[in-house]
Amino acid sequence: MTYSIAAFIFVHILISLIYFAFILYRKNLQQSIFRFIVVLLLPGPGIIFFILSGLLNRVLKETENIENTYQEYIQDKDHINYVEGIDFQSEINTVPLGDSLTMGTRQQRRLFLLQLLKKDYSRYIKVLQKAVGNEDSETSHYAGAALIEIKKQFEQLIHSADEEYKNNSSDISAIRKNIDTIKKYINSGLSDEIERKEFAISLSYLLEKYLEKDQARKQYFIDKIKLDLDLKNYDYAEEYCKKFCHYFPEEQEAYFMLLKFFYSTHNLRSLKKVSDFIKNKQFNLNKRNKQMQDYWERFLEGAV
Repeated sequence: MTYSIAAFIFVHILISLIYFAFILYRKNLQQSIFRFIVVLLLPGPGIIFFILSGLLNRVLKETENIENTYQEYIQDKDHINYVEGIDFQSEINTVPLGDSLTMGTRQQRRLFLLQLLKKDYSRYIKVLQKAVGNEDSETSHYAGAALIEIKKQFEQLIHSADEEYKNNSSDISAIRKNIDTIKKYINSGLSDEIERKEFAISLSYLLEKYLEKDQARKQYFIDKIKLDLDLKNYDYAEEYCKKFCHYFPEEQEAYFMLLKFFYSTHNLRSLKKVSDFIKNKQFNLNKRNKQMQDYWERFLEGAV
């Protein structure tokens, strides 16, 4: 009996040392010692726990690779996501990240932000902006520093895209790169009102130059019209509404942009004509446009 116990202890210590040597090759010394102690003090469960933990991390890493592959696919198809500066990955993580800034101890919030700074934190702008107002000054400092760094990165990207465009203003790919960079910055929420207006003017100009060469991008027509309406450049907005309808006569979005234009210019008569046209055209309206059409009809009924 005593011999069996001694043999078990010897074998367990040997396995623990082998595991320590193995993990030391993959981890730093502090992590390796910690794991060695756990495995040594918990014969069986200790090493099983770390094996299962390793397998779980591998599964999570493979999942992340799938997400990255999907994101690359989306970008290759030119369906770039610009909603509030947040991309595919951050859409998944926004809720838990937000909770991490309001729950737990101050030390936990600081550790969370430190981990965040090690990642591609440009995806977490909204979360960082929320963290700036945290009652813990150190947490607020980390978030503020991260936002400053993100803005610097955007400025470098914008400068690089602008230089490329200036060196070859006839290159449509250079124009598009400039458009997409400025658009992403505007939607990030990092710019103030004055800066945003300046970039909006530049973006409207670049969209005009692009659409002179290529009229196939529906989204660029929408972006151009929205910008000109915001800037109160109604002549340009009207011009590109007409061009949008000309190049995309069967596209429902073209006529909804016309509705937006006539509403902005208080032209209720033309607004009703376009609304009736959409109704008679019998577009297969998507859910959003169906709601918009119902809204315009109710609006026009109340305006009569």
